[in-house]
Amino acid sequence: MTEPSNQQALGLLRDGLNEAQATVRAYDTKAQIVSVGYIFALGIIGHFEKWMPEPSDVNAVVNTLVGWGVVILPILLFGYVLYPSRKMAPRLASKPSVTLEYVLYVDPNKLGSVEELSGAAARCDPINETAYELLKVSNLRELKRKRFLRALFAAGFCFAVIFATHLTRSF
Repeated sequence: MTEPSNQQALGLLRDGLNEAQATVRAYDTKAQIVSVGYIFALGIIGHFEKWMPEPSDVNAVVNTLVGWGVVILPILLFGYVLYPSRKMAPRLASKPSVTLEYVLYVDPNKLGSVEELSGAAARCDPINETAYELLKVSNLRELKRKRFLRALFAAGFCFAVIFATHLTRSF
């Protein structure tokens, strides 16, 4: 088997980075779409509330607070998926042992001029820069995936609670 060239290695890293970035954007889109669908579904379920008898429970305030907590929590969790951007991506487990110029995600406070940025690009090792960025974006992707699943399960739990509430009210 032949050794891959630096160009092949760089190409693979760029492909991986592009895929990771697309997945991060997809989680943002999924969270937006599902949260809107969730809110619409709650609106439809809310219309069924009119057909149910009024609760005569003395704990109506507690039930209302718990109900709102259960209903609103998934909306907040879907918003939490959108929060971590590339700038807020989790730190890597260990610092890179090589010197990086950080030219794939430019901090304008560190590289504030065209000359500084072009000099950093000329000094950098493209493979190390791309590998670092791929790891950062992959960590961000995993964080968003976990948050999205958490929000999805919370929405499912909310629907189960609403169903159980409607079922008990019907007896």
